[in-house]
Amino acid sequence: MKNRNFICRALTKLRFRVLGLATIKGIPTYEFRDLIKTLKSEGWYVTYEYYGSDAWVHYGQVKLRHDLRRLNLEWDDKTGGSIEGAGDLIRGIAYTKGYKVVDQWRWAEDSWIA
Repeated sequence: MKNRNFICRALTKLRFRVLGLATIKGIPTYEFRDLIKTLKSEGWYVTYEYYGSDAWVHYGQVKLRHDLRRLNLEWDDKTGGSIEGAGDLIRGIAYTKGYKVVDQWRWAEDSWIA
């Protein structure tokens, strides 16, 4: 089981490197909601929204699209919000909003080396 977990995490990190993806983590809830509204007003439209029984209570997810570009926005009540997408796009959002960018998946642990 540990080997499978390690392989899955390693493949996820490899996917991020190959596709040039990046993530902004730890966005406070109130800023996260405002960011979604701002992106929608800039022409991004919703392609998916999580509607489970705990939607926006314990977990929430929205996928946005603008032309051929995609963003995956996730939120949970413990770690706050995150945005995942193309590195240049994420870095642009981070620059304008003052966030820190990481080149790994939201759920990746720093202690796992791949």
